[in-house]
Amino acid sequence: MNEQSEPEDQKAKSMLTSKDFWKKATTFFFARLSLLLMVGIYAVAGAFLFRLLEEHKEAKDCHEGRGAELANIVNLKSNLLTYIQYNISSVSTDNNKDNETVANTKIENWLTEFRDQVLEIRSTYRFSGQDCSTSSQWSFPRALLFVMTIFTTIGYGHIAPSTSEGQIVCICYATIGIPLFLMFLSRMSSVLGDMFRFLYSRVCCFFCYRRKIKKKEEQNKMARTEEETESNENKSKVQVIDDDEMKDEDEEEKVTVPLTITMIVFTLYIIIGALIFSNFEDWPVVAAGYFCFITLSTIGFGDYVPGQKEDDRNSTLKLIFGCIYLLIGMAILAMCFDLMQEEIIAKFTWLGKKMGIVDKEEDEEESEEKEKKGEESDEKKNEEYVGDKIEYGESPAPSYSGFVDKDDRETMSRMRSAYLQSVVQRQKRY
Repeated sequence: MNEQSEPEDQKAKSMLTSKDFWKKATTFFFARLSLLLMVGIYAVAGAFLFRLLEEHKEAKDCHEGRGAELANIVNLKSNLLTYIQYNISSVSTDNNKDNETVANTKIENWLTEFRDQVLEIRSTYRFSGQDCSTSSQWSFPRALLFVMTIFTTIGYGHIAPSTSEGQIVCICYATIGIPLFLMFLSRMSSVLGDMFRFLYSRVCCFFCYRRKIKKKEEQNKMARTEEETESNENKSKVQVIDDDEMKDEDEEEKVTVPLTITMIVFTLYIIIGALIFSNFEDWPVVAAGYFCFITLSTIGFGDYVPGQKEDDRNSTLKLIFGCIYLLIGMAILAMCFDLMQEEIIAKFTWLGKKMGIVDKEEDEEESEEKEKKGEESDEKKNEEYVGDKIEYGESPAPSYSGFVDKDDRETMSRMRSAYLQSVVQRQKRY
């Protein structure tokens, strides 16, 4: 036992020290995690870049809007006070005083004008009465959420770049970020899909998986016995066949997950997000679930956006959590779509084969052709062997062509081949 364990330990050590092992490990690391790191770095760098470009302009517009709003308030106050004092004072005569209807009309016009000015200030300077020294739409968490709405194509629209530099950078950023994020989604969906198939085959389909393992063990035993009996010259051929068989087995092992399970996984993720966001933002559970679905499906109406309360001290953590939830959720959604696509394709191909609409695969056709050619070559060899070396009073195989119709020639040829094989076996015994 010790002698057997020592070479196994040496093999393990040699695997750890071999270059191929480290090459495979590095390729796996870069293939699976490099895109995740690239997306994270790209998002953080974009948040800092847009904050640098837009924060100064936002502060300037905020102060200008605040000044314009104060000027309009002072103007409205002076108009109202002057008008009221004029009507109340004893200097004005009764003829010069306005009655109640005229006074209401003038005051209504002034208030309407003030409202229009406030709306114009809000659209021009994007000022809504916030404190210019403390609040900012381009803080790092909000800029990070804005950046993620760009390359995920959600686009809430709650904030947008106002400078020409920021708009040009936004175009370039989206041009690079959208393909990068799509690559990340495709890679992560494949990785998560493989993990989910593995868990599904081991947990949900445990008994099916045990049956497959037993079949593999029996096939491996048969292959080992065949390798021991055959000569060294044919070992390379046997190994080639075994490699092809292993590939076929790997392809057959690929499990298709039912549609109901993928829908349950996606629904559970939305329910978890709805409960969390309803607690964070004081939204109703239905509204929070609506926000999660609209966000993950990249519709992005923008009617619900997390972390927009000015007096919330935990708004930064909520925005960061929203970004993480968004990334993981879109990867899970892409995984579910891939699994659903595989299941639908498998169902339709099976249905097409049953109905005769879809042709058989090339591998199946080639295997059938090889079997036919092998049967024909065996029949020819048996006929030649019997025709040359029939001895010991054995008679050649009878011909039934004179007694049989044309439609039954195939059955007679099978009987003839069976007869020839029996003759060959008898001659080998002698």
